[in-house]
Amino acid sequence: MNKKSFFLLSAGLLAVSACAVEAQPNYTLSFPVSADKNNTMAYLFNWDSGQKMDSVIVSDAQVKFTGVIDGATMGRIMVDGARGPIFILESGDIVISQEGKPSGTPLNDKLVSYTQRMAEIGKEYQTLNLDDSVQAAKAKALEAEYNAVPAKAYQENLSNPVGLYWFLQQAYDMNLAQLDSEISKNPALGKSKKVESLRNSLLAKEETSVGKQYKDFEITYDGKVQKLSDYVGKGHYTLVDFWASWCGPCIRQTKVIKELYNKYKDKGLEVVGVAVWDEPANTLKAIKSHGLEWPCIMNAQTIPTDLYGISGIPCIILIDPNGKIVSRDKQSQELIDDVDAAMANFHPETSAVVTDAKNDTAAVDNNVIF
Repeated sequence: MNKKSFFLLSAGLLAVSACAVEAQPNYTLSFPVSADKNNTMAYLFNWDSGQKMDSVIVSDAQVKFTGVIDGATMGRIMVDGARGPIFILESGDIVISQEGKPSGTPLNDKLVSYTQRMAEIGKEYQTLNLDDSVQAAKAKALEAEYNAVPAKAYQENLSNPVGLYWFLQQAYDMNLAQLDSEISKNPALGKSKKVESLRNSLLAKEETSVGKQYKDFEITYDGKVQKLSDYVGKGHYTLVDFWASWCGPCIRQTKVIKELYNKYKDKGLEVVGVAVWDEPANTLKAIKSHGLEWPCIMNAQTIPTDLYGISGIPCIILIDPNGKIVSRDKQSQELIDDVDAAMANFHPETSAVVTDAKNDTAAVDNNVIF
């Protein structure tokens, strides 16, 4: 064998050896489940991107994953269609308790430490007598400490998934300018799919904020097409309620909407429900059981919530006769005040509606709507 052949062979053997080393599993993950989950499928997902990473069949009331991870990422388990705990997938032996608490690796231990601290603060807070001035002052300090934990956790973990997780615990209370400011300070946030999705949602919310024209959408359900424009921009005010049957706060607000509907239905106020994130059968059942008299766009799912940047329901929007949004995200007395103010000087018989000069029909700027 000549020297050139020897070196080529050696290089090949080294490459095979390197592949063999890389293929060696560097993490294990175990999670106990109830015995009735045996023989069902469990999936491992990337929590940030939603990408499926692995799957196994549950056996011996245990979910067990083994694999290779380069670096660390947030993970989530789904068992038999049900969402399981969130944890950090990293090199090492990760054990998740039945309560969903991960342990066994450095970042998981760090992730949990902040939650534990918040629990400790909360427990101490519960022991205080708020009628005592000294204890009330201590309670106020504990409340401030509790609320500061997520920010502290983020700042201490800017370069790892623990930081991303705790940043997102605060981010959903931010507006677009605040979120963009944080991304400019830490560009790594811009690589997160969840942060990207949140930013898109905030952009959509800004585009459908008070003073902007409403955006139309259409939903096909049971062979029928319904559009928001079937109900909006017809010379009257329209209260649009984005809701779901399983949402307790949504159901509570239907009582407020009923009062407004009964008060103003003969004075130029219309109400339309938009059922989102819900099963149609459950929506229909809720409409009947709660006596909702107004029409409802069925099975809208995420189409309108993406369009309007809705991250939580109920989301109630008041739209004027010309399609302009005049109130958004108000509930209870604040919602009543906004509707009362809008209806105080509204006279349907004399209301002006923007018209198309060509056909004299009610219209709005299509570039905005569609």
